[in-house]
Amino acid sequence: MVSITAHHHPARPAEGATRASGVSSPAAPAPRRLLAALLPAARALFDARGLVPEPDPARVRAMLIEIGELDPAAPPEARRAALAAFQRARGLPADGVADGRTVSALSRAWRRRRELRALGLPDTPAPRPRPPARRG
Repeated sequence: MVSITAHHHPARPAEGATRASGVSSPAAPAPRRLLAALLPAARALFDARGLVPEPDPARVRAMLIEIGELDPAAPPEARRAALAAFQRARGLPADGVADGRTVSALSRAWRRRRELRALGLPDTPAPRPRPPARRG
């Protein structure tokens, strides 16, 4: 009579699998390790508020003055209200804070105004997109 014996090996996780704690095993493939390393940076890109500090208030004020959104004689505290009006006119959250989207829109308007002046074209305000119509 022949006896067959089977050797019992403890179950090993598949190569590249994560442990119950969520940490990759040392044998994780390179792409997975790379992705795990890049994920925090990718999340930061979508939450730019944590990466980009608010620009210099004097610079924001100068840009608002140049594009005609703020009177040069206005007191410094009027900058926030002028910035909120600029945001509202462009369909942005009108909080008066120069966040990334606001600074981008402000920079575009400022560049457009400077380009028009450099070309000798009439210094007309940039057309403002209308905020989306509310249904109700």
